[in-house]
Amino acid sequence: MNAHLKKVSKIKKLTALSVLIAILAPTLVTATVILTYQYNVSITSYNPYLFLSTGENYNTANTLGLIYAKTQTFSSGGSSYTYIPSGTVEVNLSDGAYSEYLLNVLAVYNISSGLKGQVNAYINATNIPSGVNVYISTEPLIFNGNTVTGGTVYTLTSTSSISNKIPITASSITSSTTTPVLYISFEISSSTLSTASTTSFTLSVQFSVQ
Repeated sequence: MNAHLKKVSKIKKLTALSVLIAILAPTLVTATVILTYQYNVSITSYNPYLFLSTGENYNTANTLGLIYAKTQTFSSGGSSYTYIPSGTVEVNLSDGAYSEYLLNVLAVYNISSGLKGQVNAYINATNIPSGVNVYISTEPLIFNGNTVTGGTVYTLTSTSSISNKIPITASSITSSTTTPVLYISFEISSSTLSTASTTSFTLSVQFSVQ
């Protein structure tokens, strides 16, 4: 190879090496302006608009000693509302009863007229014992002698404890704030307490607002 070709070859090698280095080398960016904003975020208690409360038959069942829930009240728009905060709901089985139905003892309310879109409720049970059924319905449940009926009914049992999503339609959201959007009932069999004097499970109520 003559001197000229060797020189060209070296130039090509150097060029290729230079390109390779340029590709691999990190790019350094020099900022000329840096702006920083800082905000204080405060967290305070606020009245609920979608909440679990006592149902239309709660007072009767409570008088008979069959259900108890600790409640709180708040005022909004000149009206007073009762809701059940996260905690414990006590349900008692009447001694000697073969089965017990507590219909429409709990309810889900919405008091916001500003929700125009779809709202989905997710009501699930954890460790629900055998012999207990939880009914969630879009209308008040009625006992016909053998079963319960009323609107669209979602049932939670020991083998099926997840409700998936329960749609709350826009029409029910904008209706009267004194009418529940969902009704919750319990069916308890005497076999539930066959091996223990007390049993419990967790009921989770969630709302997805679009």
